[in-house]
Amino acid sequence: MAVKAALAIAFVLAGGLPWPFASAEEAVPLQPLIDRTAAGETLVLESGRTYAGPAVVARAIAIRSDGEAIVENGGALPAITLEADGVVLKDLRIRDLQKDPKQPAVLVRSDRNRIEGMRIETRAGGIYLRNADDNEIRNNRVEGANAGGRKIAYSKRGNGIDLLASARNVIEGNELVRVHDGVYLESSNETLVKNNFAADSRYGYHVMFSGKPQLLDNAGERNVTGGMVMSVEGAIVRGNRFVKQSENVNSQGILLYDVHRSEISRNRVEGNRVGFYIENSTGNSLTDNETIRNFVGLQMIRSTGNLFRHSEFAGNVIQAQSTDSKDNRFEGNYWDDFAGLDANGDGYSDLSYEIDPFFLQLTKDIEPFQIFFQSPGLPFLAQMFHADTARWLKDARPLMEPPFRESAEAGFGGRWPTLLAGLLLFAASVTILYRWGYRQNHE
Repeated sequence: MAVKAALAIAFVLAGGLPWPFASAEEAVPLQPLIDRTAAGETLVLESGRTYAGPAVVARAIAIRSDGEAIVENGGALPAITLEADGVVLKDLRIRDLQKDPKQPAVLVRSDRNRIEGMRIETRAGGIYLRNADDNEIRNNRVEGANAGGRKIAYSKRGNGIDLLASARNVIEGNELVRVHDGVYLESSNETLVKNNFAADSRYGYHVMFSGKPQLLDNAGERNVTGGMVMSVEGAIVRGNRFVKQSENVNSQGILLYDVHRSEISRNRVEGNRVGFYIENSTGNSLTDNETIRNFVGLQMIRSTGNLFRHSEFAGNVIQAQSTDSKDNRFEGNYWDDFAGLDANGDGYSDLSYEIDPFFLQLTKDIEPFQIFFQSPGLPFLAQMFHADTARWLKDARPLMEPPFRESAEAGFGGRWPTLLAGLLLFAASVTILYRWGYRQNHE
């Protein structure tokens, strides 16, 4: 036991994971148990018992715990590697002690497997798929190391769930915390990423060179970027919520780079440095999105032929900016800094909404001028240097009212503290004046 304690202390001091681990005498080797399990059978690991990896599964079996069995791995290989098709891993807890971010705790090299209910604690990677198709990765938690409260650089972390050249996989209901990228897809077509949560990582969801991916109903908080979609065609990015992506100056809620003919709808980006960042992207439909309380709501660069419709821009410091982008259509969006005119009562303004890029261009050329944001002199300067409006971002028929009840209620609810403070100040003022007048009349 003294040797075990000394090893544990040395590992933590070296920046390892802050958990105790079993000694070689206490941990049961997992590989012999797997080798004795015939194809089609289930290996049930005892709850609370510690088993030693690494192990390779070479036949179609199920491995599960009757509660929460622990698999510890201190070697250079993954804790569990799936080589056979049709394997089930369920309800295991993996403590992976390796530090190489390129190495996962679970490596999948086969098809039609199911990994469910796993809890993986690692300083390396979580679940990696390599040339593995039609797998289901559901309801797992991958937690990166904390190293005694010290933040580990993103470059030294592995990804939570990582797919390479793997098609038609389902990644659903997973929780990914303190990893490099929460979910990373590369050259992995028709992948469904649904209802996951990623936090305190670099990119919550990172999709590259993958045809027809679907990012549905995911959430992300406190990442550098919530969802990054790059070099993709036919993507569906729908129903996601990214809040407080503001870790550095390049933080975004959703980033689209070289994305074409894709649907981006019903997403909510709130409290990020940039809500939507779109670059070199064409032919996309962005509808029914909520862009709320970001520093920059929408930033678009060298992008053409995109449609923006029935979305809300509210509470952003800068609603939108567009550079070297043309033929984008904005129609029927709500802008909370615009007072429109609806003569026929159809809910749309008869006046168009236009965004003057003067301040953005000024601060781009001379960054210190940002301190003059919303100063009284800026409108005067903008009029003096009034440029051609042909390339301004314009919404031809802005909505007069917010399109989403939740946003409208949240906006009104957010005013209650101000209203209450105003009422209290008013009541205090009336009381002071009354007492002053009373004393004047009775002296």
